[in-house]
Amino acid sequence: MAGEHFIAESDQLLPLLSQLLDTTHQGVSVIDKDFKLLLANQRAVELLDLPQALLDGTYNFADMIAEHARRGYYGPGDPEEVARERIAILKNGEAHDLEKQHADGTVLRLRGTPLENGGFMTIVTDVTIERAAERYLAENRDDLAGRLEVQARDLKASHDLLSSAVDAIPDGLVMTDRDGVLTLANDAMKRLFPEIEGHIRDKRTIASVIPLGSAAARTVDHSEGVDKDAFFEHVAVESDHRMFANKWIRVQSSPVSHGGHIVVFADISDFKKQNKTLRAHADQLVKHLRKEKRLNEMQREFVSMASHEFRTPLAIIDGAAQRLKRRIDRLEPLDVLERVTRIRDAVGRMQYLIDRFIDSSGAHSGNMEIEPTLQPLDALLGAICRQQAQVHTSHRIETSFDIDGVVLNIDRRMIEQCVLNVLGNAIKYSPGGDRIEVKAHVEGRYVEIRVSDFGVGIPKNEISKIFGRYFRASTSSGIPGTGIGLNLTEMVMEQHHGKIEVESTVGEGTTVVLKLPYAQDEAIGAQADSGALVVKTAAAGAR
Repeated sequence: MAGEHFIAESDQLLPLLSQLLDTTHQGVSVIDKDFKLLLANQRAVELLDLPQALLDGTYNFADMIAEHARRGYYGPGDPEEVARERIAILKNGEAHDLEKQHADGTVLRLRGTPLENGGFMTIVTDVTIERAAERYLAENRDDLAGRLEVQARDLKASHDLLSSAVDAIPDGLVMTDRDGVLTLANDAMKRLFPEIEGHIRDKRTIASVIPLGSAAARTVDHSEGVDKDAFFEHVAVESDHRMFANKWIRVQSSPVSHGGHIVVFADISDFKKQNKTLRAHADQLVKHLRKEKRLNEMQREFVSMASHEFRTPLAIIDGAAQRLKRRIDRLEPLDVLERVTRIRDAVGRMQYLIDRFIDSSGAHSGNMEIEPTLQPLDALLGAICRQQAQVHTSHRIETSFDIDGVVLNIDRRMIEQCVLNVLGNAIKYSPGGDRIEVKAHVEGRYVEIRVSDFGVGIPKNEISKIFGRYFRASTSSGIPGTGIGLNLTEMVMEQHHGKIEVESTVGEGTTVVLKLPYAQDEAIGAQADSGALVVKTAAAGAR
């Protein structure tokens, strides 16, 4: 409200008041009605030469006035009479504006204002220089006028030099006063924004004629009332904007000592175009590098997959070929056909794995494609176990299947590969054992295939990691392996909406459980219709 000051309630009020008193160039003192000193800033202490006794409260302000009168600070006359007159003015609560001169020539102006409680506030100003200047002006008026004229010419020359220097700057530049009012623009700014000269004549603020943001991208808004502080805060840090006929302009503001600002407007439209082109080239290069990296990764993964997943088919091919070689002259045509068929099946499995790997662009991406068909699980598991028993004669494979009539909609070769992975691991990681258990039964909505060995086992803290690509358990040291088999198996099981679980104890063995979804009514319906249950899955790797 008019006539009232605003003072916010804050616990910082006293520190702020102290700071205010410390920064003012004038002395400020306050006394109460009993002439006790309540407040004096450092400047007042210095100018009034306030004694320590007054500051300590040993004597009051009236005592100090008497002391100053004795020193002659108030001019000639009886010191006691002069002191009484000064004290009477204060007691009567009369406002006063007077000057006193110290013996050293210092002239102080004292403006006293009575307070409502009977005290006084006194503002003390050192006017020694002003009074000396007045005397000097009075004595040297003509000489001073000549000097001022010379200085004016020098200032004009400096101004012209500054204007020439500013106009030589290739970027647009404007200057404002402390209120944000435009005061100067160089030639480059006038070319960027021809209207700027009119705005300078009209004393417009920069925030009202050059607003930043979306509006500035197309037009200039001449509305008033734009917050200048917000404008300068916005451009305190270098920033880019569209303005002035849709050009890209880089704007940055710097404060100057008199309280105004210098704002630079650099046209970076060409730089933006070049940067955009360079960024497009860089993006293209990144794409090529990623493609190259992906191709290298696929090559490495293919080598890893081939080194692991081709072992079993190659062992089957080698075993069948050796039997043919040893007994070629004694084998019946049907026996030869059986072994040749086994070789062709193994080759087909290898080709199938290669096709699936290429189609999925890398198994680890989770996009492996499957081709589900209805398959009797009993026959599939039996064939796998018999085949492995012939290849790995060091272990006895004991089977227990309770899955008569169970038909699943699965990708036969991929599920076959999963069982081979798990069964192969069971044999490989139980070098001291002599048997492997393979069980299968229906458990709720799933068919469970359990493969158990009695080998080295897996530490509990590593079980959650064994499906990671290339991870191998610490107990597998010295045993060949790539660490991708269980990873591939997990992915295949996920593609079939199935699960893979592992139970293991170090030194006792490991059981791997493959769970495939099974809905008996749906399977029967699918058989009758020769249709395919759409069951997706995912895949995983090896120890």
